[in-house]
Amino acid sequence: MSIILIISGLLALSALAWWGCEGLWDRRHFLQGPAGLAPRNHRARGAAALLRELPELLVIDLRPEPSWRTEHLPGALSLPFEMGGGGFGPEAQARLDALPRSRPMLVYCDGGFRSRLALPALQAAGFQRIHHLHRGLLSWKLAALPTESEAS
Repeated sequence: MSIILIISGLLALSALAWWGCEGLWDRRHFLQGPAGLAPRNHRARGAAALLRELPELLVIDLRPEPSWRTEHLPGALSLPFEMGGGGFGPEAQARLDALPRSRPMLVYCDGGFRSRLALPALQAAGFQRIHHLHRGLLSWKLAALPTESEAS
């Protein structure tokens, strides 16, 4: 019985620590910067509303291309972002360079980690109207929102 309590306590402590770290990270990325220029973080339903409200919105999938081919948000472009300091590879960088800086973009990955890492690179590339899908494709699917694949 006591081992169950210890494990439950450790899991609760881990969840609390993650929640705190995620909050600090969110404040760093989404609340700082000049007014109107900081990326905005959206839950799945808010991002879906944004897609309806802004037809010019670029939807950018930052996951590896095979993941994009399997499933992605409707109309999403694949621009793989490598974690661990890899950033955008040459092909993804060329596609990124061709995108108009004046258009707003919604970026996402599987769970929100990779896309948060990509935010500074996107800002450095001159994108100012960046929207972020909180918890990525996972939250989109949990909200039962539509996806598509390369074959669809």
